[in-house]
Amino acid sequence: MKVASIFSLVAALLIAGCSQHRQNADLVIHGGPIFSAQANNKIYQAMAIKDGKIVSVGDEQLVRQVKARQTIDLKGRFAMPGFNDAHSHIRGRAKRYIDLSEVTSIAELQARVSNKIAELPAGEWITGYGWSEDRLAEKRKPTRIDLDSAAPDNPVFLDREGGHSGVANTKALTLAGLTSSSQDPEGGQLERMADGSLSGIIRENRTIVSSLVPDAEPAEIRADLAKRLNALFSLGITSVTDASTSVDDYRSIWRPLYANAAQPLPRATVQINPDLVHRGPQGAIAELAALGAVTGGGNEFLRIGAVKVFVDGGFTGPAAWTTKGYRNDSDYHGAAAVDLQALEIFSARAHIAGWQLGYHAIGDLAIKRTVEMFDRILTANPRDNHRHHVNHFSVLPDDPSLKTMARQQIGIIQQPNFTFSLEGRYRTYLPDDALAHNNAVATPLRNGIKMAFSSDIIPIDPRVGVYAAVTRAGISGAIYGPDEAIDVALALRLYTAGGAWMNFREKEVGEISPGMAADIIIIDRNLLALAPKDILDAKVDMTFIGGKIVFDRAKQGPSGSYRR
Repeated sequence: MKVASIFSLVAALLIAGCSQHRQNADLVIHGGPIFSAQANNKIYQAMAIKDGKIVSVGDEQLVRQVKARQTIDLKGRFAMPGFNDAHSHIRGRAKRYIDLSEVTSIAELQARVSNKIAELPAGEWITGYGWSEDRLAEKRKPTRIDLDSAAPDNPVFLDREGGHSGVANTKALTLAGLTSSSQDPEGGQLERMADGSLSGIIRENRTIVSSLVPDAEPAEIRADLAKRLNALFSLGITSVTDASTSVDDYRSIWRPLYANAAQPLPRATVQINPDLVHRGPQGAIAELAALGAVTGGGNEFLRIGAVKVFVDGGFTGPAAWTTKGYRNDSDYHGAAAVDLQALEIFSARAHIAGWQLGYHAIGDLAIKRTVEMFDRILTANPRDNHRHHVNHFSVLPDDPSLKTMARQQIGIIQQPNFTFSLEGRYRTYLPDDALAHNNAVATPLRNGIKMAFSSDIIPIDPRVGVYAAVTRAGISGAIYGPDEAIDVALALRLYTAGGAWMNFREKEVGEISPGMAADIIIIDRNLLALAPKDILDAKVDMTFIGGKIVFDRAKQGPSGSYRR
């Protein structure tokens, strides 16, 4: 009896001792695959979170080693770092704005315009975004005549998905002083009907019309922007980069919003567009200097990112600057959207001042010229860890450009989703050889070029980007350049750790490892074990920022599948 009692006492003391040495945590997540997004693609089974950071990771034994206030059992579900959309366009919208991203016919577009008129004072401007002729039943662009029938007395301007073209009604064109005899605006093109009259479509430089739209009150814009940012949590996006913010908007919209946020918001980085085209090099540099900060300025939730300049247009215009002529017009190559000499003067000064350069370049000639310019700037004034990059990188440039990018460590922020959602534009404009390597992923990676994934809001849903990166499928199901495909694990890493690296935040977010912010998402199925076609149906169950739940599908409603 005495021996048994001694053993019982020793066991109790051991248990008590172990209990006293258990690590305290606010939250433990366990019971399913936890994808780390580390370079080795490590999979954990449990992690502990305290004070907003991940403090330990491991297998199921970790659960017994940690004393947590809350425990979440994945029950086989999939956890990973939150998505980092490294190039998007998030805007607060005025009451006059119409979302056209789900419109499937011109008749439906007209109905939305008519409905909006009923909500506004007489003669008020109407704006909108998101239509695409590829989704319209009529398989054509809307015209001013279509808009006139819905809004004869209100000026209307509706941007196409992608933001490189838009359509205006006659009232808006008249206010802009545009007639059939008008010349194309600098950096833009006025499309015309068969009789030479204006169709209402304006490619690229739409400011000749859009600048006439009265500014909304900053408070109205901030309130709407907050809702749009908060809605990203349902898609598992915990970090986002707005890819073209003016200094004024940073001061009047972004900074006050994040300083006084009334609801959870994702970590945001804003790229600053100094309007080089209109200000010139000296004026653009002065605009940046007035900000009083450079890339990296800010706090853990709002940071200043790269400086942004458009080197060419896009394929939704179209005005991407290409070496070869377009499929539908062999004499058309697009064009530079900026004076290249002015661009280099400005870029050299911004580089010396400490700015990261992140330039829009879609056509292969635009990419080539941008890379050559970066090379000259970096050779003249070397700078470690600059992380300059090309946004988009759609048409694959020549091998010398790839080699220069690798040598000078010039990165890419890619949108694999474009292969899916812009398929119709590419098939119209690109020759077959360019189609096969459009929106290249595997080729640049094989050349040692750093890359991050993003959406550019076409659509903003990360599932589409991951699906397209893995399958190289267009929206029709056709496959384009299967040798550019990558596996799911790498796609997830580029959509998490990739964006963190591009924004100098790889020691804070983007991976599941001790010391990282607990920005985590739980998905209803294991993305690494799915057939590619099922990725579009995966749903975000929960999203955490700093270890706190900011989205719970069971309470806030489903994000739904992505099928068109």
